[in-house]
Amino acid sequence: MKETMGQIIRRLRKEQNLTQEELAEQLNISAQAVSKWENESSLPDISQVVPIANLFCVPTDVLFGMYGTDSGKEVDNRLAEIFRMLDNCKDGEEGPTALAILDKYRELIQSYPNNDCVLTNAMAFANMVLDNNRAELCALTGESGIHDLENEIVRWAGLVIKYSSSIDEVLSAKQSLIDVFLRQKNYEAALETVKDFPLYTWSLKSYVKTRVLHEAGKREEELNERGWYISELFRAFVHQVYMIENIYVEQEKYAEALYCCEAIRDITEAIYRGETYRPPLMYDYRNLFHTHALCLVKFGRKKEAVDVLKKCVDFIKAQEKNFNKKTDLNIPLFPNVRFSYGFGGNAEYEHAAERIKRIVTDEAFKSLADIDEYKALAENAIKES
Repeated sequence: MKETMGQIIRRLRKEQNLTQEELAEQLNISAQAVSKWENESSLPDISQVVPIANLFCVPTDVLFGMYGTDSGKEVDNRLAEIFRMLDNCKDGEEGPTALAILDKYRELIQSYPNNDCVLTNAMAFANMVLDNNRAELCALTGESGIHDLENEIVRWAGLVIKYSSSIDEVLSAKQSLIDVFLRQKNYEAALETVKDFPLYTWSLKSYVKTRVLHEAGKREEELNERGWYISELFRAFVHQVYMIENIYVEQEKYAEALYCCEAIRDITEAIYRGETYRPPLMYDYRNLFHTHALCLVKFGRKKEAVDVLKKCVDFIKAQEKNFNKKTDLNIPLFPNVRFSYGFGGNAEYEHAAERIKRIVTDEAFKSLADIDEYKALAENAIKES
């Protein structure tokens, strides 16, 4: 049953641990008036709606029980305009473009303060800017601008978490909060927020769907869903092993790191069996080949290290050539799953030569300078960059 305005005011008041007297005092009205609202014997005057909403930090639509309604077509059009601004951003204009897009999001939120999609997109974009363009943003707004933007993210996230009925949107909002806490080095708050995440969040939907399809006897659909599920599990597995591998490198435990490299290589080759298209196994500009070669160097296995660097160069060139081009796989484990090198908007895939140069000429590989094959590889990388 839909809540009345009186019930909503009572709930919000209790959520903020306010008595009727305390609420009345902050609104400069009598406690009797608040009591009448909550008992539904009267309603707030229209002039009091905005102050009440501001006091509770909610959109006015919440008081009317209308949170979640919106004019979908106009919202979609205005979001499309924002996405075009992002796509058309030129090198060197990231800071001003980011500010313009943030203003567009603020205008949209002002018009549709109850739209989860708008709030979620705004949070994701703001966090992306703070992670990738903080210096440019700080030069334009100062540290106070950074601080204000983080406060906005927290406020937007709070609205979604409190009022959205979508689990996905709520979890996305919690992730946005964690991103803010991590930048602020508030690790306790980040870990506290993590506690609210259900187990296996990202994969639960697919897991349940495969069970339903199996019971329903829909084998082809089940195959497709399980194939997608395995591909996502594999991607997550590779990422986790890669992070473990990096920790071992930081600790100078190169034997353990090399084990991780070779495990990923063996598992990948076993699953893909000669397929040209494979997961991009790429995190930051260093990829799994880079760490593998580094570990081999540490053990004096120079020839093997050069061979791995060659594979690294070939792989990056393949990424550039096939950037965002999808292809069908021919793998029994992944029926009807399509794979694409790269991900839309990642400029790293458009600068293969520079990435190759950074990896091949890394100081970590200077001990390979006495090997002709490495010298040729390094000279070619410098020449083509």
